[in-house]
Amino acid sequence: MIDFQIQVDPRILQAILPELEKTFGKASRTSGVSFACPNPLDEDFVEAWESGLKEEFLNDRKVLARLLRNPKFKHGYVEVQDDEVEELLRSLTELRITLREDSLKELTDEDLEKGEVELEKKKSSVRIGYFAYIVMAEIQEKLIAECS
Repeated sequence: MIDFQIQVDPRILQAILPELEKTFGKASRTSGVSFACPNPLDEDFVEAWESGLKEEFLNDRKVLARLLRNPKFKHGYVEVQDDEVEELLRSLTELRITLREDSLKELTDEDLEKGEVELEKKKSSVRIGYFAYIVMAEIQEKLIAECS
């Protein structure tokens, strides 16, 4: 098992948890079929492709749901089974993309990557989305470092 504590003020974590849950729910309602089938003319292949994607996305989301519902997560502790790291990384990516598309659409990719966001000038929904985005990034970075 991989376990670590993220470096985030508990007040920020408490503030972003509802946003993470909301975003997780929104991401979970998507079917995962936004990745185009390489052969859209073969109906059987398209059906197998979409079915496989849905199953993979569901498995990924189950791992993320366990993390978010773990009582220790409210205090910044991350616990994940060694054999579920890849699923968690993919699901965190999906969550960050959803945050990016919803809460953070007024920010540029460059600002997000550099961390040059003037939060005091942004509305609270953008601030919460931004903190959720960077906390998910920290979890991804630590998971990758643990597995390297």
